[in-house]
Amino acid sequence: MKVVIQTTLNIEGNRGFRNGEFFVPDKEFKKDPNFAVAKVAYEWIQQQMSETGHRNTIIEKVTWNEKNDITGIVRQIQPIIPEDNLPF
Repeated sequence: MKVVIQTTLNIEGNRGFRNGEFFVPDKEFKKDPNFAVAKVAYEWIQQQMSETGHRNTIIEKVTWNEKNDITGIVRQIQPIIPEDNLPF
């Protein structure tokens, strides 16, 4: 499924809006469309943060196809660290 994701991020007081088209796996989209798109949006936000040197970033708003607000879901996603990458 192809969707348009829009993000509004506040990076150290500077607000920025980005818009992009992404593919979401059909199987995941049919199961839970908001969560499936939120995972893709989270990955994209991580990429945006990497581009800005991981400065202090606040996720203000995330939507898909201009009408589906998934801000709360994206904020709750936490990275999963594989057990073999643990520091101990």
